[in-house]
Amino acid sequence: MKKKIKIDLPVLDMPLQPANFDTLEDEAYYENCVFENCTLENDTFAHVCFKKVKFINVTFENMSFSQLELLDVHFEKCDFSNVEFIGAIIHRAYFNGTKLVGTNFADATLQHVQFDGIHGKYSSFSYASMKYVSFTNALLVQADFFELNWQQLLFAECDLTGANFMNTSLKGLNLSTCYFEQLMISLDKVAGVSVTTEQAIVFAEALQINIV
Repeated sequence: MKKKIKIDLPVLDMPLQPANFDTLEDEAYYENCVFENCTLENDTFAHVCFKKVKFINVTFENMSFSQLELLDVHFEKCDFSNVEFIGAIIHRAYFNGTKLVGTNFADATLQHVQFDGIHGKYSSFSYASMKYVSFTNALLVQADFFELNWQQLLFAECDLTGANFMNTSLKGLNLSTCYFEQLMISLDKVAGVSVTTEQAIVFAEALQINIV
């Protein structure tokens, strides 16, 4: 049985006002608005804050955000592939059907965040801090969860093949509904993880245990 966790949903004040990126600059602040069918590309910004904002079919190309803050934000069918969100603070956010291939969330702080139906191959959450975070029906092939600090974390029906959990404690984590052909894990961090009998063989191989 997969463990359920209660995650707070983003709180949006309707109606939201249409917005665009024409005024985006360092330390910009956006609140109670919606970005729809637009693209932002080839730029770098620091200390931008989006509060009570919805993104629909938005694409970021060759973008880097330093110390981004997201509070009560909803992403619907967006594409943030290979975007840098290093050190971001994300609180009450919902990513639905969003492409996060190679997206970098290293050192980010995520609380009450849901990733639903995302394509997150090669995404990185190394050194991130997660509390009340769920990944559901997510493609996370070769995703990086190196030295992840987490509380109340859920993976449900995800493809984790080749994912990196080195130096991350798996105690209390339930991976039994997920699929993986191989994982990168640390021998001293696996105690307490819940897996199926078939998955246990993958763990044994990762730990170089010979089953005869």
